[in-house]
Amino acid sequence: MGKESIRFLHSGDFHLERPLQDLTDIPEHLKAALVDAPWKAAEAFFETALIENVDFVLLTGDLLNPISTGAAGPAFLLDQFERLAQRNISVYWAGGSVDDPDRWPEAVSLPANVHYFSKKEVESVVFRRNGSALATILGRSNDGRESIRSAEFQCDADGTYVIALAHGHADRESLLSERIDFWAIGSDHTRKTLHGEAPHMRICGTPQGRGFDEEGAHGFWTVEVDGTHDAQIAASDCDYFRYITQTLDVEDLAMGRDIRELMTKRISRLQSEHGTRHLIVRWRVELDLENASMVGPEAIDEILGWLRREYSHGACSVWSTDIEVRSPKAYPAKWQEEDTILGDFLRTSLEHRKTHGQHLNLKPLLESETPGTAAWQQLLIDDAPGVTGAALDRATLLGVDMLRGHKVDLMAPTRRFGGTRG
Repeated sequence: MGKESIRFLHSGDFHLERPLQDLTDIPEHLKAALVDAPWKAAEAFFETALIENVDFVLLTGDLLNPISTGAAGPAFLLDQFERLAQRNISVYWAGGSVDDPDRWPEAVSLPANVHYFSKKEVESVVFRRNGSALATILGRSNDGRESIRSAEFQCDADGTYVIALAHGHADRESLLSERIDFWAIGSDHTRKTLHGEAPHMRICGTPQGRGFDEEGAHGFWTVEVDGTHDAQIAASDCDYFRYITQTLDVEDLAMGRDIRELMTKRISRLQSEHGTRHLIVRWRVELDLENASMVGPEAIDEILGWLRREYSHGACSVWSTDIEVRSPKAYPAKWQEEDTILGDFLRTSLEHRKTHGQHLNLKPLLESETPGTAAWQQLLIDDAPGVTGAALDRATLLGVDMLRGHKVDLMAPTRRFGGTRG
């Protein structure tokens, strides 16, 4: 029975073949850093393993698609694996969907310290130190199925700490039914804790977020297990760029501050909270339209340009992708009561919003401007309530803006008007 402590790191979903997304007008001085970010984040994980002198690392799939990355992808991993081998650090790798073991180049041999689990069945490997068995690692590469079949992960632990590696959807209750001390899971790109006490269950997420659907901090798990199998688990961040959404609401703007002053304070706080990494920020502005002095596209462009000039340089640059003026919860009552085109428009819009656009017939309007193609017909028929509601919100804000004397260019890639609340 093992009485010594063990220390390991858990990561996965490097996706070295995927670039960062949700970017417009990428500045020249950030292009190289954006391209390198997924690789640098993965390298930081391996560097931590060396600095911390861990016993082994767990990799739970989707590290790279070797076809998409070309020779650079496998060469990068081989270099990192060999660095670990020089320090006697083992690598246990369960492949995912993009790094299926069958995709690994046959001519490229993995170092002896790497165990790449089969996708045909669960394999069991024992980690030993000085001849003593300390941990049993069960692993299986993804075979194309979405869910992890927990019943396959069984073994006679013989007093060792039991770890299971898998890539796929994890059902918490199903995993709890097995005699596993630590579940290391990959596939979801957001780092999560499925079960915070023994048996521990951790989803590592990706070391580098790729878009606004993967906002916030990204990194890996550091795990230290003592001789009694009590585990101390900590999240470590290694992302080079971080996606963040910032919202300025009516209350923020009602204090009479200039919007630039508000944005400056937000950026200062973000830089303080997120350290030296670069930030990719999208802005959502909820204006009091009755008193707003900044609504039109020229003002939006001016502020966006100012943000980019002032804050997109330095060790902790902030690149603003866009500014979106959000649809308000309600328009001023006196506008709706006006005996004007604006009043008629708002009253009509309100009725359609109450019924989620069920009685709104856009077909004659669209056919008068565009050919009645099959694509248009499908869009008119299949709009879900959520999509219709968002379109109504956007159309209402656009109409109000135009009727109050502004012109809005919906095709401009660096500015947006409308959108749903969320």
